[in-house]
Amino acid sequence: MKAQRIFFAVMAATIFCANVTSAQGTAQQEPVAPVPPTQDEIQALAEAATPGPVHAQLMKLAGEYTVTMKFFTQPGAEPLESTGTATLKPILGGRFLEEENSGESFDQPYSGQRIYGYNKGSKQYEAIWIYTGSTAFLVLNGTSDDEGKTVRYSGAFLGPDGKPQDIHVTVKQTDDNHFVVRMMGSGPADSAPVVETTYTRKSEAPRKK
Repeated sequence: MKAQRIFFAVMAATIFCANVTSAQGTAQQEPVAPVPPTQDEIQALAEAATPGPVHAQLMKLAGEYTVTMKFFTQPGAEPLESTGTATLKPILGGRFLEEENSGESFDQPYSGQRIYGYNKGSKQYEAIWIYTGSTAFLVLNGTSDDEGKTVRYSGAFLGPDGKPQDIHVTVKQTDDNHFVVRMMGSGPADSAPVVETTYTRKSEAPRKK
C-alpha cells in the first residue's frame, strides 16, 4: 500500500506540474500560484488504476491450454487445421491478461504474444497481438453485452500493400474450460471466420457421460 500511495502521489505531482507549465505558457507576465492536487483527485487516480469486476471476469481465462486452429481459405471449403499450446496469466496485479502461444501453421513453427485488458476510462476492452508471422502490432478495441463472456473487437493493420485492412475478432468463453477466438475480415462483424481457434484447458476435468 505504501508503494501504491507513492505512485499516486507521483502521478498527481506530474499532473500538477503539467498544469503549472501550461498556465505559465499562456500567461508569463503573472506568476501562477501552485495549486496542489486535492485528496479527491488523488483518490480518483487510485480508483482509475484499480482492477474491478470486469478485470476479474477477464482473469478467469488464465491457465494452460491446448489450441486447435482452423483456417478457412474460402467460404464453404474444408478448413486447414493446426495445433499448438497457449499459456494465459494475469500480469501487473490483475490489470492485464498476457497470453503466450506457439505451434505450427502451414508446416511452419510460430509463436506469439497477446495482451488483453479493460480500460476503465474509455469503458472498452483493449488488446494487442504480435507474433512471428509479422513485424506489426494488431491493436484491438472491443465491447461486451454479456458481462465479458463474449467480447467483440475491431481493429486495423497495414497489409502487405501498405493499405489499412479492417479486422474483427470475437473472443467467446463457452464454459470454464473452453473459449473460442474467431477472426473475421473486413466484412460484417458476424461474417464467416477466416481463422477460428479453440482453446481447451489442459486441466479440464473428465466429462460426465
